[in-house]
Amino acid sequence: MAVTNAYMVANLIEKMSNEDRDFRYMALNDLMNELQKESGLSMDEAIEGKVIRAVLNLMEDKNGEVQNLAVKCLGPLVKRIRIEHTLEILDRLSDFAAQKENEILRGIASMGLKTVITEVDPVMGPRICEKIIPKLLEMSQSDSYEMQMDALDILAEVLSRFGSQITVSQQTKIQGTLLPLLDHGRAAVRKRTTVAIGFSVVHLTDTMYTSLINYLFDRLQNTKNSEKLRTLVQCAGVLSRYSTKRLGSYLPKLLPIIVGQSQGADDDDELREICLQSLESFVLRCPTEITPYINEIIELGLTYLKYDPNFAEDDEEDDEMEDQEEEDDDEFDDDELDYSDDDDDMSWKVRRSATKLLAAVIETRSDLLQSLYETVAPALIARFKEREESVRADVLLTFIALLRQTAVYGGNDAAVPLDTAKSNLYFDATGLGDELSLLPEKVQSSSPATDMETGEGPKQLLLGQVPKLARALAKQLSSKSTQTRQIGFHLLRELVTVLHGGLANEIELFIPAIETSLASASNDSQNVALTSNLKIEVLTFLRQLFRNHSANVLHPYLDRLSPPIIRTLSDRFYKITSEAFLLCIELIKVIRPIKRNSETGEYDIATMNPSYQPYIMEIYTITLKILSTSDADQEVKERSIMCLGSLLAQAGDVLQAEQRQAWDMFLERLRNEVTRLITVRTLAIICQSPVAAGSELERCVLIAVDEIALLLRKNNRSLRVASAECLRILIQKFGQHISDESYKKLLNELIPLISDSDLHLLPLALRTIEALIVAKPQAVQSIKEAILPSLFRLIQSPLLQGAALDSLLSLFAALARASPADYQVLVKGLIDPLLNVQTSGVSAGGVAAVANKQAAATVAQCVAVLAVNTDQTNCQETIRGFQGYIEEPLTNDSIKYLSLLALGEIGRRVNLSAIGNIQEHILELFAAQSEEVKFAAAFALGNISVGNLEIYLPLIVAQVKEQPKRRYLLLHALKEIITRADKNTKLGDASDEIWRVLMESSDSEQEEGTRSVVAECLGKLALTDTNKFLPELQARLTSPSAHIRATVATAIKYAIVDPTTDHDELLKPILSQFLSLLQDSSLDVQRLALLTMNSAVHRKPYLIKSMLGDLVPLLYGETVVKEELIHTVEMGPFKHKVDDGLEIRKAAYECMYTLLSTCLDKIDVHGFLDTVRSGLDDQHDIKMLAYLMLIRLGKVAPTAVMQKLDDLVDPLKITLEFKMRSNAVKQEVEKNQELVRATLRCMVGLAGLSDPGVSPKFDTFIKEVQSGPLADDYNQTLIEANSRDTVRTTGDYMDIS
Repeated sequence: MAVTNAYMVANLIEKMSNEDRDFRYMALNDLMNELQKESGLSMDEAIEGKVIRAVLNLMEDKNGEVQNLAVKCLGPLVKRIRIEHTLEILDRLSDFAAQKENEILRGIASMGLKTVITEVDPVMGPRICEKIIPKLLEMSQSDSYEMQMDALDILAEVLSRFGSQITVSQQTKIQGTLLPLLDHGRAAVRKRTTVAIGFSVVHLTDTMYTSLINYLFDRLQNTKNSEKLRTLVQCAGVLSRYSTKRLGSYLPKLLPIIVGQSQGADDDDELREICLQSLESFVLRCPTEITPYINEIIELGLTYLKYDPNFAEDDEEDDEMEDQEEEDDDEFDDDELDYSDDDDDMSWKVRRSATKLLAAVIETRSDLLQSLYETVAPALIARFKEREESVRADVLLTFIALLRQTAVYGGNDAAVPLDTAKSNLYFDATGLGDELSLLPEKVQSSSPATDMETGEGPKQLLLGQVPKLARALAKQLSSKSTQTRQIGFHLLRELVTVLHGGLANEIELFIPAIETSLASASNDSQNVALTSNLKIEVLTFLRQLFRNHSANVLHPYLDRLSPPIIRTLSDRFYKITSEAFLLCIELIKVIRPIKRNSETGEYDIATMNPSYQPYIMEIYTITLKILSTSDADQEVKERSIMCLGSLLAQAGDVLQAEQRQAWDMFLERLRNEVTRLITVRTLAIICQSPVAAGSELERCVLIAVDEIALLLRKNNRSLRVASAECLRILIQKFGQHISDESYKKLLNELIPLISDSDLHLLPLALRTIEALIVAKPQAVQSIKEAILPSLFRLIQSPLLQGAALDSLLSLFAALARASPADYQVLVKGLIDPLLNVQTSGVSAGGVAAVANKQAAATVAQCVAVLAVNTDQTNCQETIRGFQGYIEEPLTNDSIKYLSLLALGEIGRRVNLSAIGNIQEHILELFAAQSEEVKFAAAFALGNISVGNLEIYLPLIVAQVKEQPKRRYLLLHALKEIITRADKNTKLGDASDEIWRVLMESSDSEQEEGTRSVVAECLGKLALTDTNKFLPELQARLTSPSAHIRATVATAIKYAIVDPTTDHDELLKPILSQFLSLLQDSSLDVQRLALLTMNSAVHRKPYLIKSMLGDLVPLLYGETVVKEELIHTVEMGPFKHKVDDGLEIRKAAYECMYTLLSTCLDKIDVHGFLDTVRSGLDDQHDIKMLAYLMLIRLGKVAPTAVMQKLDDLVDPLKITLEFKMRSNAVKQEVEKNQELVRATLRCMVGLAGLSDPGVSPKFDTFIKEVQSGPLADDYNQTLIEANSRDTVRTTGDYMDIS
C-alpha cells in the first residue's frame, strides 16, 4: 500500500510541474481529494518535503485558478504532515507575504497563511506562534497598506486560535505593536487593529490589561481627532465583548468618558453612533456593573431616539393635531422617503443605535419593566412615525421586545377581564399545536392573582397606553412599506397575547389596513413573498384578536372583516390558505358563540344573526370545495376538516339542508389513511356540541362506529387514543341506535385494550365499555361474558392507579347497576384469586407475608363499589364474610390485609355501626406481627369511622389518649377520618377534641414519623374551619418547643396545598412569619420551614411575591456550606464526614428552582446565578439541582447566563474528570455516572449560548469534551436533547432569500 501511495504521489508531483496548466490543476485537485479521505495519504519525510515544495511552487503559478487551488490544498495538507514541514510552509508563505514586488503573490500567500493557521492542529500552537508572530508584527509596521491589513488579519486569527499558548513576552510585543496602530491614519487599519486587540485581551495578564485600559483612557481624554476617537470608543466596546468580567471594574471611569463623547460629538454622527453601540455592548455584557448608570443610559437613548437635526418638528405635537393630519399621511410619507435618500444625512444611524441601546436595556433589565413603561414605551410609540424605514422597523421590534418581556416578567395580574377563558373541548391537530376549541366556558370569577395583587403593574401601564399606541400604529399600517406593515401586525399580535385582549375600543382603527393587506397582490416574485408573509401575519393577528375578545365587541366589524378573510381561503399559497382556515374557525365562533357553564353544565347558545348566515354558507362552500380536491396540501386538508367540524358544531342547525353532503365528506375523509386521525378527533368534537343533531348526523355516526372500531387495532398510537375517546362520545350520544352487530364488533376490538401495557389507552377503553353498558343495559350479559376474564386478569396488575383505576371502578359500578343478579359472581371473581393465597404456603406473620398489596387495594375498592350498588342483603353478606376473616386468628395475613382494606372502603360508603363490635376486632389487629396488617387496620378503622362519626370518633380520640403505644397507628386512622370527611360528614364539635389531642401529641412525641402524621392531620383539620384553626397554628409558630414549631411548619404546608383561595388572606400573614423560622435555632425547623415555603412558591406564588425581597437573601444564606455543621463520625477503622446542613441546603436550592418557574419577574437573575454557581461545588443532589436551574436559566435569561459561562468551566471539569476509587461500590459508581450525564445535559443545554468572544474558556471546554473520551456520551446527550426539543417550526413565511 505504501509503495502504491509513493508511486501515486510521485506521479502527482510530476504533473504539478507540467507545462499544461490543466495538468497542474488536476494534479492539485487529485492530491487534495486524497488528503481529504479518511484513510488519507501516508507519506514519509522525504515525500512530504517534495509535496510541500511542489504545492508552494504552484503558489507562484501564472494561472490564478492554479494558485487558488494551491492555497485550498494547504488546509488538508497541514493536517497530514510533520511540524517541521508545517513550519517550513509558514516560512515560505511569510516570505511571500512580506515581499513587495509581486502583489498577486503577496495576496495569495496571505490567504495561504490564514488557511494554515485555521486548519493546523492546536497542539502545534507554541511552535507556530514562535515562528510566525515576529514576522507578522514586522509586517504590520510596514509602510505598505495592503501588507499591514493582511498582517493584522492573520495576527487576529493567530490570537483567536492560539491565544492561550502565547507567552507573556510575545503578548508584550504584540501589545507594544498594536496600541500605536490605534493612531494610524487609515481607518481600516485601525479597525483591524481593534479586532486583533479584542482577541488578545482574553489572555492578557492583569498588568498588561491595566496598561491597555490606561492607554485607552489617556487617548480617549486627549485625542481631538474625531475619526481616531471613533476607533478608541469602538475598541472599548470590543473589550466589553472579549473581557467582560475584567472590564466591569473599570466601567465607573470609562462610562462617563463615552457618555461625554456621545453628548459632545457636535456634528459627528458616526462617533455618536459608535458611542451608543459601545454602550449597548456594555449593557448586554456587563449588566451587573452597569446598574448604577442605567438611568443615565436610558436617558441618553431616549434623547438620541428622536435625534433628527435635519428635520424640524414639534415634539409636543398634540394628539388632536395628529388626528387632523392623518389624511395627509400618504403624501407626507412620500416626501419623507425622498428626503431620507440624502447621502449626507447620517442621523438615522444615531437613531438606530439609540433604538438598539434601548432594546438591550429592555432585554436585560426585567427589574425595570415598570419604569420602562413610564419612560421608554411612550417615547417608542412617539417614534413609530420614524421616516427612515430601517430605523422604524427597529423601533417596532424594540417595542415587541418590551411586550415579550412583559409576557415573561409582567406578573400574573390580568389586565383585561374576559368573558371567555380556557375551552373544555380542544385537541391538538396531528401534533401541529392547533387547538380546535369550540365551546368556551363562561368565567365565573377572576384569578387569585388579580385579587391579591394591586397597584399599577406593567400590564396596567401598557393597557393605559393602548389608545395612543393604536393611533400611532394605525398610521404606519397604512404606509406603502410591506415590511413596516408586517412588523406592525406582529406587534399587535404580541400586544393582544400579552393583554389577553385590550383592543376592544381600537379595532376600528385597523380595519382599513387589514382590508388593504389581505387584498394586496403582486406579480413580482420577490413582492409575492413579501405580500404573502404580510397576509400570514395579518391572519395570525386576527386569530389572536378573535380568540381574546368577546363576540359582542367584534360583531360590529364582521361585515367588513369577513369578506376579505373568506377570500384568503382561495389563495394560491397553501400557507395562507392553512392560516385562513384556522382564522375561520375563530370567525365561526364569533359569528355564533356557544358557551358552556362548567358549574351547571348548561349551554348558552347565541341566536344566529341572519345577516351573518351568508358568511357561514360561503365558508362551508369553499371548505367542501377544497376537501373535494385531491391535490390540496396535507396541512390545508387537515385544517379544512377542522373548519368543517367547527361549522357543524357551531352552526349545525343553520346548515341542516347541507348536512348530507357534509357528513358524506366526513365519512370519505375517515376512510382516507392520511386524514382519518384529524377526522376522528373532529367528529368527537362535533358530537359534543348542543346544536349537532339530526338524521344525517345519526346516519354518519352509525356508519362511523364500525369504521372507527377497526382503527383501534392500528399501530398509530395517537389514532388509537383518538378513536377510543371518539367512540365513547358517540356511544354516549347515539348508543340507543347502534345495532347489536356493531356492539359485538366494537367489543371484540376493545377487549385487547384491557391490559396494563398502555395505561393511557386503558382508561379510555374502560370508559367506552362503561358507556356501552349504560347505553344498552339489555346487552349487559353478552358484554359481561366478553370482558370479565380480561378484567379479572387486569385486577392483578400492580400498575393500576389514577385514571385507569377510576375508570375500572366506574365500570364495576355500571355492571352492578345493570346486572344486580350477578353481584356474587363479580365479588367471587374479584376476591378468589387473593383468597387462594391461604393454601400457597405463605407463613402467617412477617413482613413478606402480604402478597401483591396493590392488587388487594384494587380488589377492595372494586368490591366496595359493587357493595354500594347492590341491595342490602348482598352488601351485609359481603361485610360478614370479610368480618369473619379478620376475627379468625388462623387467617393468613394476606387475607386479613385484603379484608381490612375492603371493610374500610365499604365502611367509608356505608354505615357499619349495626354490625356488632367490628371496631374492637380491628383494634386487636393493631398488635399483629405484620406491619402491612397494622396499617391496613388503621386504614379500616379510620374509614369505618367516616361512615358513622358519632359512634367511632370518640373511641379513636380516647384510644389516642389512653394507648401511647398505639398512637402512631391511631393517628393514621385519624388522618383517614380528616382526609375522607366531606361536606356531608362534618366533624362538628369533635374537631375541637381532635385538635387538642393532636396539639398534645405534637409536643410530647419524640418520634419524627409520628410528628409528621400529626402535622398532616393538623393541616388538613385546619382546612375544615380555617377561621378558627389557622390563627391557632400561627400563634404556635413562636412556641418555645422546637417540636411544636416543626410540626406547625409542616401543618401549614398541608394547608397551602388546598387549591381554593378562600383562606388566602389568613395564610399570607402566617407565611410572613415563616421568614423568622428560616433563621430558627433548630435545623429541623429550618428545613421544614423551607419545604413549606417551597410549597407556597409552587402552589400560591402570589402570596409570597411581596416578601421575596426578604426571602431570597435568606434562601441564598441557607445555600452556603457551614463548616460548623460538618462533623466526623468514626465507624470502626473508618472515618466518615456527616454534613448536618446538607438537607437544609438541598431544601433551599429546591425552593430556588421553584422560584424560577413562578416568580421569575421578581428575581435578580445575576445574584441568582452566582448562588447557582456556588452549588456546582456542593454535593451530588445539589449539583443535580444546580444543573437543572442552569438549563432553565439558559432559556429564560440567556444574556445573563452567557456572561457567566466561563465561571462554570472549572466545577464542570472537576465533575467530569473525577476518578472513582478502585474499591467503590456499585451504588457510588452509578451515582457518579448519573452526575456525569447530568453535567453533559447541562453543557448541551448551554452550548447554544457559547460565543468564543464572550466565553472563550467555555467554548474551548466544549470542544475538548467533544473530542475527548466523553465525546460519544456528549453526542448521545445532544441527540436526546434535540429529539426532546424538536417542535414543529412554524414555517409560516415564504422564503424570500
